[in-house]
Amino acid sequence: MRRGVAAAVPALLVVCALAGCGSTVVRGGPQEGGATAEATADAPARQRAAEVAAAWPGSAQEKAWRSGYYPVGVPAEWLPPDAFHSGTDKDAYQSGRLVLAGGLPQTFSGLTQVRWADGSQLTLPLRSADAVFRSLTEGRPACNGTCGQPLTVTGAEPGTREVATSRGRAEIPVWRFRIAGYADPFTYPAVESQQPPSGPPEDVRGARSASFAAVSADGRTVTAGVAHGGCERVERTEAYETGAAVVLIARVRSTARPGTACDAALHVSPERFRLAGPLDGRVVLDLATGAPQVPTGAVDGGPARGR
Repeated sequence: MRRGVAAAVPALLVVCALAGCGSTVVRGGPQEGGATAEATADAPARQRAAEVAAAWPGSAQEKAWRSGYYPVGVPAEWLPPDAFHSGTDKDAYQSGRLVLAGGLPQTFSGLTQVRWADGSQLTLPLRSADAVFRSLTEGRPACNGTCGQPLTVTGAEPGTREVATSRGRAEIPVWRFRIAGYADPFTYPAVESQQPPSGPPEDVRGARSASFAAVSADGRTVTAGVAHGGCERVERTEAYETGAAVVLIARVRSTARPGTACDAALHVSPERFRLAGPLDGRVVLDLATGAPQVPTGAVDGGPARGR
């Protein structure tokens, strides 16, 4: 499996009708019965799923997911609706050509709070307005062609914004930067995620990851998007389960015929994964990265789209 296919799955946010396929329940622990050709072929993916599930309890990922600030799908910036007025403005922004007219707010305690809808809160280091400005101007690529006029930052002010996290909706502090010529601010998180870095996706022979989209009302069927090529189809699905986690495994088979051209686009099929018991509080882990997933809400059968 190409590494690009595994890496593309977690970013799928798409819509369409559901498609059926066979689903196998695989419980954690020793498997009964003698080995078959199919079981032998399935072994690498099940071994990987077992490793992913076993590594979750007590891990830094699990601790941040359960009790830390673990944002989900939160961008590094929120641009105003009219960004950008021209190609010159966009190029200036992307190449970090911003000049500061006046000072930025100074922070003293260096701490801030993330507040959840249930009333809980977490005190974390505050990302200063100066640190945000430096991230916008330092280490950026050079401008395209002839450099035009830079953008002028006229000031910044604190604010808040509601975001999605592993613990539900939360209110986080942000910095709202004012740029000359733009009525609405350019907004940036003023707190860093506690999400630990994850390793590169691991290719698993004979299997694909799936992007968690939704769970049925009884909690026993998970719907997820599976990325595949134009000359591939999802043959069957599996759910590897333990008491703490579920790892989704999709089996993809080539449908290519000699002498025929295959669509180069990456497609996404909505697939169902049957569980032995309700999902309840168990986390869905990505087969390739081991990272936890939250439901995206929808999948479709069209080409995959990146962010």
